[in-house]
Amino acid sequence: MKKNLYIIVALISSFIFTNCENIDFLNLKRDNPLDGKNNTNIQNGIALKFNSYYVYSDNNKDYIINKGENVKLNISLQNSGLKTAKAVNAKFSTSSPYISGLTPTSPVGYGDIEPGWIVWSGISQYASYAIQFTISKSTPENTSIPISINLTDGDGNTWDISFSVIVEPTKANITYENYYVYSDDNKNYIVNKGENVKLNIGLRNIGLSAAKKVNSTFSTTSPYVSGFTPTSQVNYGDIEPGWTVWSGISQYASYAIQFTVAESTPTNTKIPINISIIDESNNTWVSSFNITVE
Repeated sequence: MKKNLYIIVALISSFIFTNCENIDFLNLKRDNPLDGKNNTNIQNGIALKFNSYYVYSDNNKDYIINKGENVKLNISLQNSGLKTAKAVNAKFSTSSPYISGLTPTSPVGYGDIEPGWIVWSGISQYASYAIQFTISKSTPENTSIPISINLTDGDGNTWDISFSVIVEPTKANITYENYYVYSDDNKNYIVNKGENVKLNIGLRNIGLSAAKKVNSTFSTTSPYVSGFTPTSQVNYGDIEPGWTVWSGISQYASYAIQFTVAESTPTNTKIPINISIIDESNNTWVSSFNITVE
C-alpha cells in the first residue's frame, strides 16, 4: 500500500514540473529586482535573463566606468529555463541623459542558448563587445546608468529585461611632486631676489588609474612676483599610475613657468605656487608648493 502511495506522489510531481511554465508562482520575480537578474517571465519553457557585463575597453584602460569615457561592454545572457532558445537577438537601449552614441542600434546576435548556458556576444567575454557608448563629462559620481534589452528568439518569443552600470569616481590622483630650476640669472640654479627664474614642475599620479591628456594651470598670490607666465594651461599628456611627468620630455628639457622675483624680496621668503589640474574627462585636482627665495 505504501509503495503505491509513493508511485502516485512521484507521478503527480512529474506532471507539475514538466508543466511548470504554466504555473504562476514559479514565475515570481526574485527578491532583489534591482540587480537586473530577474526571471520576468517564461516563454514556452525558455527563460532568458541578463547575467553580467564586462568592460571590454575604456579610455584609461582600468576597466572601470568613469565620466567622459568611451566604453565598450560585453554582456552575457543566461537561459534559466528548460528549453533551448534558438537564434537569440538582443537590442540594447538607454534612457539616460548622460549617455550618447550608443551603438549598435540594430539587434546583436547571441545564437542558440541551451538551458543553463551563459552566452556572451562573440566567442567569449574577452573576444568582443556587445555595445559601446560615451559617458558625459558632466555625469555625477555614482550615477546609475540603466540599460534596457529587448530579446527575441527564432520562435517569436520576446523578453524585455534590464540592468544598470555605475559611473564610478576616477582612481587617478594627480599631485605636485617636485620642481627644478631650469634657468636663473646667475646660473647657480637657486632662486634669489631680483632674478628672472624658469621652473620645470613635476606632477605625479599617486592613484591607481591613468589620467589622460592632463593639463595644469599655475598661479601665485605672492606680491614679490611679477611677469608670471604662462597663465594658460600647460600640457602634461597622459600620466600613468606611479609616474612623475614633467613639462616637456624631462625635467631638464623644458620649463613650465617663468617669473621675476622682486629686488625687495626678503631672504627666506616663501613664494606659493598653486596648481589647478584637469584631464580629458573633466576630472580635477588641486595642489600647491612653495619656493624659498634664498
